[in-house]
Amino acid sequence: MLKRKNYWLLFAILLLSLTSLSPSMDLNQTDDSPALNEYQSQSQSSSPRKKGEPAHLRISVSLSYKEFRELQKISGHYALSSGVTVELNNLGEAAGDDALMNELTIGNRPDIVMTETHHIRELAQQGYLLPVDVYRSSPGGTPLTPLLPLLQWNGYVWGMPLDIDPYVFVYSPKVMEELGAEALPRTVDQWNRLLEHSLAKPGTYVLAMDAGSAYGVSALLESVSSSLFRGNREALDWIGRARSSIYLADKQDKGVWNMLREGKIAAAVLPLSEWQKSGGGDLVAEAPWRGDAAGDETLYSRSFALSAQTRSPEAAADWLSYITSARSQLDWLAGTGRLPAAEEPYRGGLPGGDSLPFDVGSLLTGGADQTGEPQADWSEITSAAGLLLTGKLDAAGFIKALSYSPEGEDHGL
Repeated sequence: MLKRKNYWLLFAILLLSLTSLSPSMDLNQTDDSPALNEYQSQSQSSSPRKKGEPAHLRISVSLSYKEFRELQKISGHYALSSGVTVELNNLGEAAGDDALMNELTIGNRPDIVMTETHHIRELAQQGYLLPVDVYRSSPGGTPLTPLLPLLQWNGYVWGMPLDIDPYVFVYSPKVMEELGAEALPRTVDQWNRLLEHSLAKPGTYVLAMDAGSAYGVSALLESVSSSLFRGNREALDWIGRARSSIYLADKQDKGVWNMLREGKIAAAVLPLSEWQKSGGGDLVAEAPWRGDAAGDETLYSRSFALSAQTRSPEAAADWLSYITSARSQLDWLAGTGRLPAAEEPYRGGLPGGDSLPFDVGSLLTGGADQTGEPQADWSEITSAAGLLLTGKLDAAGFIKALSYSPEGEDHGL
């Protein structure tokens, strides 16, 4: 009898031990659910929309007046067909990162936010977003291949892109010829020769770019078959030597166009949309990338994302799928002139695609090899680019800030 009691006691102890060592026994968890962080946990613990309660979506965007009117139009079609109430809040075209963070924390706490696609992963890692693919019932448009790595993190998709605005080189062939160049430079040696001719002509800049973004530095690196992810040390050193001959503009500086036409700037790195509005005629545009594939580092893009504070994630994800669908993307192109961020319009024959300064097929293939991808997020990359252009960082400091190994040093070149 004593032995039998001992056996039962041992069995009970063994059962308790197995239970304590098996966290996967939690029936409330599923293999498809990502680990929750602070803001995502707050979303799960906040009072969700009750069953049967009509969905009401609050969406914060940063658009021009014309773009906002077009979004209202497309979103209105969704509201009529779904019965979901949609409240759009435009923070203004010039709204920056601070305005977005205010919305996500102490502001209106919208269900959906718009942000630059390069910031999606950063916001997801900080816990401000929910994964889109967990909640959506329909896929929407297929994001362009170069954008895919920017939308993914930890095995999930965290954003859905609305449009793209590639950065391009803009120049006057006549001015370029006067400066001894037959075409846009495509090697560091060619950029060196253009720099020498520009310095020999007082009041002439070899290049113009925006110091407030990383796209100018990215375009220069791509023009010599490199990238931010494979930083060419020789090209970065060239920026240091050419710094006095680089005109630092901003998005509001309209004088760049006259300077290009007057021969005071050899070439400028500008958004495609700006060239389409102010260029043409004697000014041509040329894509920075070479070969068949575009890199994401010169593709400015805007995306929508699910806020971790949303009370209606399924309805919000459904709105995202509708707005970024192939049909809506074509409507957006027609109403705003902004290029789609989904593959389907390009594969079906993009309206006006023949007039673009690059082959649209380059947007449908994989980007450049990202060996040595920096550990820094896009905000840190942007800051480092500005410091490089203003002389507060040299090439070595820029490389260190991005925490990567430049080609030619650790890659055995």
